Amino acid sequence: MDTVFILKTGIWLWEQQHPTEEREYITISLLNQNFENVWKTWRIFASLLTQEWPMILTWYTTTTPQYSKTHEYLTLKDFSKNSGPKDIFKKHEKTLIYSGIEYLNPNPEYIDPAKLKAYRSSATLMLRQDSQPEQLWQRLSHLNNISTTDDLKLILSDKESLAFRFYDTETHGVAQLTSHSMHKVKLAHAINTLNIKEIPETGVYGYIHDK
Repeated sequence: MDTVFILKTGIWLWEQQHPTEEREYITISLLNQNFENVWKTWRIFASLLTQEWPMILTWYTTTTPQYSKTHEYLTLKDFSKNSGPKDIFKKHEKTLIYSGIEYLNPNPEYIDPAKLKAYRSSATLMLRQDSQPEQLWQRLSHLNNISTTDDLKLILSDKESLAFRFYDTETHGVAQLTSHSMHKVKLAHAINTLNIKEIPETGVYGYIHDK
């Protein structure tokens, strides 16, 4: 089945039924009956946005403290082995939780979605210019997870970024974009280029279970 989209004013966390309706934000949700096909649509959508938002990175958290010095050492060793020159992975002094920033391939066609589907502990960002990753890490490092609209507001506090979260379930896949509404015209133009159908929120159940 073809991917469809839902456009909402406000911040809509897919796992929560009731979105906010703050006009300062918009949420665009790409929906398909399986994640593989929604990911294909997202790659095309994101490619249309890279001229305006060329930097792609993910922020992620381990959600719990390292349970032993050995585990902590191995985790840091693994990061050091696989990280890029601008990637960050550090421990918050009070919560003792590690979180990190990983720069992704600027071409969405070459991004592996495997690490990006942990929607409670990660967010994928598209940036207009290369920001200071240390500042971004400092701003988000106290978060244990992403579970509230306030968490998304913090992630988007610079007003220029786009935030994506991905959902892979047994019945459907979703790629959900949240941004400040000042970007609505450009995002709507990219969506129109995809030539996909818009459905209302009330049509989600019927779409997912359509044979």
